[in-house]
Amino acid sequence: MTLDGAQLRLTELQRQLICEALMLHADRPDGDRDSIVRIGVDRSTAAQIIERVRGENLQFRLEEIHVLFAALISASAWILSEEAFYERIGFFREHALALASGLVNAIAEVPDRAGDFSGGA
Repeated sequence: MTLDGAQLRLTELQRQLICEALMLHADRPDGDRDSIVRIGVDRSTAAQIIERVRGENLQFRLEEIHVLFAALISASAWILSEEAFYERIGFFREHALALASGLVNAIAEVPDRAGDFSGGA
């Protein structure tokens, strides 16, 4: 963990799930403005992050980790039926939500610059 990011340790299945959730947004024809609202970045940036998730170096800035989180959460909200979610993403919705939660929990367990944990009061 650095001051502004983290080295993620993701399994191959977790990488696939994140990529599918990001592709849902990167491949949509409704434009960059909608993508920015849903996941915080335009479609081109989402495509670049997909390539990074597939790559060797999994060092991500906090803003990029937010994009991963937002893609997982918004895919879960965007695709209404469990069956449609599984058919489009290839995973169950509960896996996407658990991975999103895991990203937040992993970051919360690391002290910030002042040595305080994010989860502390």
